[in-house]
Amino acid sequence: MPSSISSSDPVSVRRWLAAWLVAIVLAVATCASVEAYWRAHGFRSNVLDSRQLWSQQRMRVDRGHGIALALLGASRTEYGIDPQRLRERLPAYRPVMLAVNAHYPLATLRDLAADTDFRGVVLCDLDAVGYLRAYWDMQQSYVDYYHTQWTPSWNFHRMLLTDWQRAAVIANPEFGWKASLLRAFTGAAPFRDYVRYRANRSGDIDYREVDVAASKRHFAETMEGNIAHLPPHDPQRWLADLAPMHAWIAAINARGGSVIFYQSPLSGLQREAMQRVFPPAEYWDRLIAAFPEAHFLDADDVPELAAFRLPDDSHMDYRDKAAYTDALARVLVERGFVRR
Repeated sequence: MPSSISSSDPVSVRRWLAAWLVAIVLAVATCASVEAYWRAHGFRSNVLDSRQLWSQQRMRVDRGHGIALALLGASRTEYGIDPQRLRERLPAYRPVMLAVNAHYPLATLRDLAADTDFRGVVLCDLDAVGYLRAYWDMQQSYVDYYHTQWTPSWNFHRMLLTDWQRAAVIANPEFGWKASLLRAFTGAAPFRDYVRYRANRSGDIDYREVDVAASKRHFAETMEGNIAHLPPHDPQRWLADLAPMHAWIAAINARGGSVIFYQSPLSGLQREAMQRVFPPAEYWDRLIAAFPEAHFLDADDVPELAAFRLPDDSHMDYRDKAAYTDALARVLVERGFVRR
């Protein structure tokens, strides 16, 4: 009876190597073809924001050169402020983007207050709605992920993933085989994201790629819808609920840091609706009076900041981002909130 072929037989090994080589070449060729197809249809590679990317930035708060400058807020911060540009204008500081689109930031402020290693400055961009107690925990899932799941190995994984996403359209799950198969049955087109993210989590909106009128209507309707479903509130209750912030600010101040509460620019229907429901004299002005241990800055009080064009009444086109960041840095220095 003939003996079986050993797995170490040279001929067998060469066949296996050849098979693997063919498989790799086919896989690379397929990926390259799919990548070329989507690029030909106008899609571009893009870094995808995530709790992991946020955690990479949160990690930078407590390490690195310079004074940490934690940028807290939602989309107007994430898409309006350029951290690298801010670093150039304020070289003594290390800007860290911790804003999260559609998530109010008080959970992150609370976390920084509890972080005994944090001795920096917080720039917290928040409108009157975001101070409502019902919205304090919107970023808590990001905070919890950082403290309970973030590890050096996940950090390494996210570094590689970021490089892959910057390089390839097909790094986006929207172009994966499952999503592609589903679209084959539904006839739907892939989502064309008009926000370009950077590894530092700053996002750029190119309003040449956006139906500006439709976007403005969308945000106005969303604002009115949100207002209609706001939790019950009045100025006194609103302010009383904020009492725990005194301890948060005191903890940061005691370590040599500071907290700046900021209201970024709004225009048009967005501004009108906010001032109608939360009149500044009854909310913002009372907040300033109640928290003398913090700094306050309202873009409406600074013509240089209020003058920036907001195509959808809420967000800035990326072409204005550098000038806006420069202006904000100048105002922060002029007010004595930071040093150059």
